[in-house]
Amino acid sequence: MVVGWGDWQPFSYRNEQHQLQGLDIELLNAILQRADYQARFIEMPWTRVLHELEFGTVQLAMSANITTERQQYARFSHAYREEETVIIIRKEDEERWRKITTLEQLINTPDFHIGLLKGFDYGEAFRRLVADPKVKPRLQERFTLEQLLKMLNGGRIQGFILDPNSLQEWEHQGITLKQLHILLHIERTPVHLMLSKKSTSQAQLDRLNQAIDQLKQSPEYQQILTRYTPGLLAE
Repeated sequence: MVVGWGDWQPFSYRNEQHQLQGLDIELLNAILQRADYQARFIEMPWTRVLHELEFGTVQLAMSANITTERQQYARFSHAYREEETVIIIRKEDEERWRKITTLEQLINTPDFHIGLLKGFDYGEAFRRLVADPKVKPRLQERFTLEQLLKMLNGGRIQGFILDPNSLQEWEHQGITLKQLHILLHIERTPVHLMLSKKSTSQAQLDRLNQAIDQLKQSPEYQQILTRYTPGLLAE
């Protein structure tokens, strides 16, 4: 199966030996092995993965939330793991924003501008947040974490939305994360494999679902998850 992927530690990336690895890569390979499939991985930006999936040139994508828009061109597997969505701020601003303990308070704080990654979805609560008329004018979309961090340090945004595990890329590059702090936990959401309706069948999805269920009941599943659980940021 043709799998679109992007460089996104710790989920999918190349190590120093240029070998493809990561949480999603290991989980997907374990799923495909049980379903008697093999993956042909093609690297591309996430926005292009979605585009190629819609037209059928990519058959499968990892780490996907179910949305109404995506359901027009994709079918979704059973959930194969969860992701967490948080608001991250600068550690030095912790005292300033410490009274924000709920999404409602965040929505009603007009001087708190929020960065997010373009094309990403983090679940139902995230969608309600970014669709709120009070929040929309305060959103800044960018393509990379580096851009969001630069905006945060420059005061153009006061926080950004992320799965905190994504910050492992900076940790591996020797960049300290002590200046960052989790202000607010938004939610934990299940993530799925996303299959192109144009180039896959329901029978293929059924085989993958059966393989996911088998993997989640095996010791290998927890072993893979444990290898990629870092606890990088202070609460």
